[in-house]
Amino acid sequence: MLKGQYVTVDLVKGSKNEYIIRDINGITVGRVFIIELSDKDRYCSLRIKFYKSGMSSYELLKESLETFLRSLFKNMNVYKVNVIADEEINIMAFTDLGFKLEGVISDSVISNSDRKDEILFGTDFDVFKNGHRQRELEIRGSNIDVSVLTPNDAEDVFKYYVKNKEYLKPFEPEREESFYTLPIQKRNLIESYKQFLNGDSVNFGIYKNEGLIGKIQISNIVMGVFKNAFVGYSIDEDEQGKGYMKEALRLVCKYAFNEVGVHRLEASTLVDNEKSQRVLRACGFKELGISKKYLFINGQWRDHIIFYNVE
Repeated sequence: MLKGQYVTVDLVKGSKNEYIIRDINGITVGRVFIIELSDKDRYCSLRIKFYKSGMSSYELLKESLETFLRSLFKNMNVYKVNVIADEEINIMAFTDLGFKLEGVISDSVISNSDRKDEILFGTDFDVFKNGHRQRELEIRGSNIDVSVLTPNDAEDVFKYYVKNKEYLKPFEPEREESFYTLPIQKRNLIESYKQFLNGDSVNFGIYKNEGLIGKIQISNIVMGVFKNAFVGYSIDEDEQGKGYMKEALRLVCKYAFNEVGVHRLEASTLVDNEKSQRVLRACGFKELGISKKYLFINGQWRDHIIFYNVE
């Protein structure tokens, strides 16, 4: 038996690879299935099924994972661990233990007659030993805050895009109808969060009074001799013209220069999008020129004005 403060993990009687997770009341809250355990490679892959949902599941799931990892690393000399979990699982319990999102396994399980994805997480002994934890990035401003979007924010992002569908249409690429569904938004956030953990991009939500009012993203981060990234943004139709986007862009630029370490940020706007151009100029961006037929927006190849900002 493996025992934590709130959970116990027991090998199922007669089995060599299935474990039951119980809470302090003896209620079964999950199961772990060992898929592969290699002494030679010091590697383990497993699948976890967790029956609790929502934020109430966080502590139980986190302790279950930590208890199982401790046994694998210390008692079985495993170095690398991969965990496969349902797409609805509380992702924060994994990332707070240092797990990274390593992939999505599409349509791998059936739930209520529907095919669903699973998420592949990975960690290793060095991360666990050093007590590494992924902490969510939040930057506070005077009137708004910006915070990294995670898959747990899928419902808020889904509602944001549905509400602003017609308003944003002239400024964004054509969207298939499936884009305006909760599963697709969750899948998109899984991918963007994986890129954040890997240092490739940062997808922020803009919040006012804890409500999502916009998005701003640093993407295509390239270091080395280039140290360049792109920034793009959008805001709720009802919140435009209040200075919130300027404040968000200033916060994100400061973060990009001081924390990410880029030397140059690039942004683009449609030639006739004067509001966005005013935002960029107010935040120190300078006009570089016009890029002909730069992006396919709302069914057409459209010219864009390119702006840049250097540290």
